[in-house]
Amino acid sequence: MKDCVMSVEDYKPVELVGGVFRKGGINMIYGASGLGKTVSTIKALNAEDIEPILIDFDENDSPADNNCHYTHVLGTRAVAKGKDLQVPSNCVIVIDTWVSATAVVGSESTLLDWVKMLQGDTNTIILIAHNKDIATKKDIPDVDEKIVNHLSAKLHMYYQPGKAKTAKTPAKPDSVGLEVLKLRGYKGPRKIMSWMR
Repeated sequence: MKDCVMSVEDYKPVELVGGVFRKGGINMIYGASGLGKTVSTIKALNAEDIEPILIDFDENDSPADNNCHYTHVLGTRAVAKGKDLQVPSNCVIVIDTWVSATAVVGSESTLLDWVKMLQGDTNTIILIAHNKDIATKKDIPDVDEKIVNHLSAKLHMYYQPGKAKTAKTPAKPDSVGLEVLKLRGYKGPRKIMSWMR
């Protein structure tokens, strides 16, 4: 039997943008509606002087009202342009939200193909999604498991109620936390309290 020679390649170093999103990967941040996922994401990127492209399928109140800086693209127009959509390289693209985008595109697998086309070789994708409405568990995204398992980062944003002041402890205000469920190469805390709201 001939000797098997395999070339050894080093893993590319992990680079993060916004502190918790893997550069060049497909990332997902999800949580209950109204928590501020889009605004928090854009603020985290703006803190590093990154102005993302926001492909907006929800058409909610503008994050610009919250001092966020981004390039706004309507999701329906972006999908209609298909492969003719001009996307610069080495940029960050935020897609808000997965469920609304699926409704426009038609299926999750077709939407994932479109997202991979946007990603190309150099772009960072951040998907905004919601929790599944399950009474017993809130940290399950409303995205097909096959897609979730292939993400570079899976981040759960959640509401953290404050604690009332007692004789021994001061009051703690309500906050929004971020739990890093999956992010290879990330060395920070798994639970980030009061994240970027």
